[in-house]
Amino acid sequence: MKFIKPKDLSDTSFILDVREKHEHEEESLAYNHVFEPLQTLKPEIFIREHQLKGDETINIICSSGGRASEAAQMFEKCGYDNVAVVIGGMIEADYEGVPIVRN
Repeated sequence: MKFIKPKDLSDTSFILDVREKHEHEEESLAYNHVFEPLQTLKPEIFIREHQLKGDETINIICSSGGRASEAAQMFEKCGYDNVAVVIGGMIEADYEGVPIVRN
């Protein structure tokens, strides 16, 4: 498991947002991303649906980092080790000036 800062994300990064639906509806990254709440995340299905081969890093974000770490561990348990937790999550992304869409 790797750790990255929000400012290291870009629109070409593969980003997974694992927050709850109401959190995602309030604000989300302006970058392309996939939304799948942690409580419904099934890594094996996710990998298959997104045709991930292991060479693409899944950058996982939540509000502050806790749920992203849980999700990363779930991916690693099923054999997908190329995961990165976005340190500080959306809170840090906002602080660092990463583009965010607010509704």
